Amino acid sequence: MIAEHFPHKAKDIPYESLFQAANDIMLLADANNTIVEANECAVNTYGWPRQELLGRPIDSLRSPRGRFDFPVDMENLRLRGQQFFETEHQTADGRRFPVEVSASLIDDTRGGLLLKIVRDISERKAFEAQIHELAYFDPVTRLANRQLFVDRLTQAIALSRRDGLPLTLLLIGFPDLRRYAFLEEGAKNLSKEAAKRLLDSIRAEDSVGRISDGEFALLLHADARGAERVATQILARFADPFPFGDKEVIVECDIGIACYPDDGRSSEDLLSAALVALLPALSEKGSTYNFHTPCLGRSAHRRLEIETHLRRALTQGELFLHYQPQIDVVTGRMVSVEALMRWQHPVWGWVSPAEFIPAAEDCGLIDSLGNWALETALGDASLWRDQGVDLRVAVNLSAIQLRDPHLLVRIRRCLDRHGLAASALEIEVTESTAMRDVIDALTHLHDFTDAGIHLAIDDFGTGYSSLASLKNIRVGLLKLDASFVSGLPEDAENAAIAAAIIRMADALGARTLAEGVETREQFDWLRAQGCHLAQGWLFARALPAVEIPALFHRNFLTSL
Repeated sequence: MIAEHFPHKAKDIPYESLFQAANDIMLLADANNTIVEANECAVNTYGWPRQELLGRPIDSLRSPRGRFDFPVDMENLRLRGQQFFETEHQTADGRRFPVEVSASLIDDTRGGLLLKIVRDISERKAFEAQIHELAYFDPVTRLANRQLFVDRLTQAIALSRRDGLPLTLLLIGFPDLRRYAFLEEGAKNLSKEAAKRLLDSIRAEDSVGRISDGEFALLLHADARGAERVATQILARFADPFPFGDKEVIVECDIGIACYPDDGRSSEDLLSAALVALLPALSEKGSTYNFHTPCLGRSAHRRLEIETHLRRALTQGELFLHYQPQIDVVTGRMVSVEALMRWQHPVWGWVSPAEFIPAAEDCGLIDSLGNWALETALGDASLWRDQGVDLRVAVNLSAIQLRDPHLLVRIRRCLDRHGLAASALEIEVTESTAMRDVIDALTHLHDFTDAGIHLAIDDFGTGYSSLASLKNIRVGLLKLDASFVSGLPEDAENAAIAAAIIRMADALGARTLAEGVETREQFDWLRAQGCHLAQGWLFARALPAVEIPALFHRNFLTSL
């Protein structure tokens, strides 16, 4: 008992009660490292009966990982008087747990005694580990997050600078992961599988991190040729379908590659260079990789300028819709118009849609632009109708808009606001957009046709449509891409393709519209082949809304 070890103090303070009532583990050991007393908390924590706990070497309570030399411990205590440290203990059944120890030498009449106050810090360590996990690791994939990856990259650059070892950075973009963001669990599973495939593509000395929701980064201790081999391997792995619920999907993977020190001498410079290399890869169809070059840097700077100014354009009234007439080849009358977005910058002048539409898709503005275009086009169509001009208006739909599960509801509300029937609207989607994820696309497009909204497939012939899919969604119009109209009728190959598309549309019960018609010879050939509609500079350029009513009663055939 405590009183036996401190008989000269036992009458002054109730040491026994204090010792036993302590919430922390209390242990007393003699100069031979033997436990001579332990409180109830010690007995309950370690799991040995009191008589087995007493008489044990005190350092036997430490786990093998936490054990250190007892004489050194005692010597430190004689020099310092008290010692605080963290170590690891273990219970009778082998369970290990982290502890915080306060050790003191206590002099009494019989010599020195070692008092150890031991606190179980398992909960604190678990909380610290959780904080560390949240601070440095992506919660979905368990990969390093941006902060930790940049730290690793900075260390790797320092080693590369010192030892002259090669170093490359791969920035990997997954635009398809954003497509499924609204399906939270599905997006998480795709991200986890993407992380697994990336980890399987690298060596132990390399590193992978998740930089953002749709971007991962690879740190490779390899030169440009080694990086190219890894990039090729990654593309091959991502060519295999990903499980997604009860179906499989292809996840597009694009890679930007930057090399140290040619493309950057700091972690942020390398990441910027890899992003510059990634942007053109993302704009191409299919998965690909691309190395950083100076000209790509200038292109990326322009893209950033476009994005910055485009955000302001909507609120500053710099965006307009122009409408290109679509002509019935038999009657020569304008029966519909296609709404085309235009941007007039106060300094740059007119900015090409080929430049600002992809930028809007990349920076997340396309949904806002699409909503504005739909509202404006239907508003103009309503005004024309008030003037006796009954025209269907065709509005382009981006791949990102098509993924919105509430799109049809928004379109219906817009039609109602302007007092228009569903048949007054024609939705245009490109062939590649409609067929990229066939199952999801068919669901949305089928809903449009069921609602009475007309559906047109734009740029037809440039993608990879399934005839069965086209039949299922009841396409009303196939738009023959201008690249096939060019050179007609002399270009035998284009003529064969155009004729085949027209015949196929007839078989599907759909009409055809030829884009980019510029000559009378092209028009005559298309009409002879049975094409239904045509648009192009032969008839009119895209015009402001106020100029459309004047063309409504015009017969375009008489002016050819």
